[in-house]
Amino acid sequence: MEEPELRIGGWVQQKKRGKIRRLFSFLLIITVGLIVGGPALVSYHSVDVDDGSLYLNAGVWNGPFENENTKEFNGHLKISKKSYESLDGESGKLIILSLSSLVNLENLNYQNIVVNKVKQQMVNEGLELQSNGNILTEVNSVLPIGTSIYQWTAKTTDDSIYFSSDYDGELFVKVYSWSLCTGPMEEFDCKAIISIAIGVAQKDILQATDLIENVRI
Repeated sequence: MEEPELRIGGWVQQKKRGKIRRLFSFLLIITVGLIVGGPALVSYHSVDVDDGSLYLNAGVWNGPFENENTKEFNGHLKISKKSYESLDGESGKLIILSLSSLVNLENLNYQNIVVNKVKQQMVNEGLELQSNGNILTEVNSVLPIGTSIYQWTAKTTDDSIYFSSDYDGELFVKVYSWSLCTGPMEEFDCKAIISIAIGVAQKDILQATDLIENVRI
């Protein structure tokens, strides 16, 4: 009587192990598929400032310029970039980055991603950050809930592109960033916006903020 029970029990255990192996194999296939084919599922998402922007409509700011697309991590992260400039061509610049990913960037230390992108853009602009930056507690009710706001100061260098290298004052740098996912469980098909406002004076930052408040994907 006991021998058949042992055989049956062993068969049940073996059946369970078989299910686990099949589940593991399925997850492995899905993971490999996402690694190999994931980039094809990620699209560039360009951003624009719509007609609601007072300063863009009035011609106080111009753009967009620098319409660029780049990719990182073998195409798993795709980035679209546009910029806007103040009319005088020297006091304010706005850089808008649109990031697209198959997975939620909030789960991948998104704050570090934002900081690294800001530092990268400062290098591209020939500017040098003067501090580690601050995370502001202020809330902009016009922007999406959960928008993070950062602030730095910067200096021009001999390699400065937009701002004059002869300018020896501090530049204000203010960054607004938010993310959203439209896929299943709001964890897939994700986008993030990083808006970097750079200005000689606070009024330039305020004007750039008006454009940021009217950013549309």
